Amino acid sequence: MVVLHRLTPAMDGARRAALLPGRGYTAQAPLLSWSGLLLAEEGWDVYAVEWTDAAAEDPAVFLHGAWAEVTAVLNGVPDLVVAKSLGTFAAPLAIAAGIPGIWLTPLVRHDVVADALGAASEDHLVVAGTADTAWRRDLIAGTRAAVTEIADADHGLLIPGDWRASYAAHQAVFGRISAHVAALPPI
Repeated sequence: MVVLHRLTPAMDGARRAALLPGRGYTAQAPLLSWSGLLLAEEGWDVYAVEWTDAAAEDPAVFLHGAWAEVTAVLNGVPDLVVAKSLGTFAAPLAIAAGIPGIWLTPLVRHDVVADALGAASEDHLVVAGTADTAWRRDLIAGTRAAVTEIADADHGLLIPGDWRASYAAHQAVFGRISAHVAALPPI
């Protein structure tokens, strides 16, 4: 069900981050790959998750089981979650455990994701594109999480038909992620 790849050398005492991919959007894709590099350069111990059968069941049920596997392999919960699309179904689990998260293109049209992100604290960052059909800011209106919307961006946080604007959008996203991670309280 889940394969965990360590992206950094073992570092005693380092904070651990887990990258949770989407369905068909792996940790090698830009939003997660660059997030992993950013975190590694900031001294985080980074793990990338690979789903082996994510399409097999209800996403919330799948993520509940996958989360159990990830925490078992890590021998505890990570200190940060960076999730894309399908991975955002982990929001209720991370938030319940008090783990900060970066939620990229969250699937807020699903109540379980919207309810969790609506109750998220300022330790969370939500990033979505205004042209993403999976995004509706009004569904998390009461959140204390930082919300960054990328104008005209789709579910990949790309601007269709404009690679330069897409590149600039991704640069803005990683700048926002970097600032958010730098502001997280130490463990």
